[in-house]
Amino acid sequence: MFKVHILTTCDHCKGEAYLPVGEAVDAHGQPYVRHLPCPACDGTGQRPRWVDIQKLARMLAQAQCPHAHSSLTGRMHFSAGEVWDNIREVCTDCGADLDAIQDEY
Repeated sequence: MFKVHILTTCDHCKGEAYLPVGEAVDAHGQPYVRHLPCPACDGTGQRPRWVDIQKLARMLAQAQCPHAHSSLTGRMHFSAGEVWDNIREVCTDCGADLDAIQDEY
């Protein structure tokens, strides 16, 4: 099985690259939030990953798809007074999870 090395969004920082670590005071006495590079990706916001050729082909097709046709999957749930859902929007042409794509940006 052939695999390809790709870069994907860092799971730890969700692509933000720098994470807040606490408050500090600047030279003018104003408080601000300090940020440090993500320890998982060293501040790049990306991490390397190996994927097989079939998955890479699927990812490329999903990236080129205009996502003109979509449907909703999942349902609403009620339990112990709590209301939640697992509804996701999925492209019916390529199978991409459009909610996951939107979360990346």
